Amino acid sequence: MVNKEDELCYAVIEDDPDLQHLIQLKLNVDPRLKFAGAATNADDAIELVRSTNCKLLILILDHFIEGKIMGLPAAPLLKTADPGIKIILFTSHNLAIEAGREPAIDAYLQKTDLKKVLPTVQRLLGLDPHE
Repeated sequence: MVNKEDELCYAVIEDDPDLQHLIQLKLNVDPRLKFAGAATNADDAIELVRSTNCKLLILILDHFIEGKIMGLPAAPLLKTADPGIKIILFTSHNLAIEAGREPAIDAYLQKTDLKKVLPTVQRLLGLDPHE
């Protein structure tokens, strides 16, 4: 269990371990962000959200994850577990319209936009990217 009440944390919900690691490398550039954990399916992601006690948590959520529940339908369940979380749907498929219709999704990025992950996280958390 992560107990970082004053920290800004992120978690990666992705079933590809190489991509999980790559996202962590991109986000670890900003020392204000702390890694809270990773999950490969919706059930584990919900448990991670419930057990993480951060000032603010942001999830980078793939759509095609393991298990019966995909990322987009998992988003409202994750928000129910912690209404304060921010969710970036990060997928290789064009789901921009669907993501835009889902109130639980705070941002949408395609996996080809990996360079935009850090600035998107910073924007959603209200962080100055130049600090």
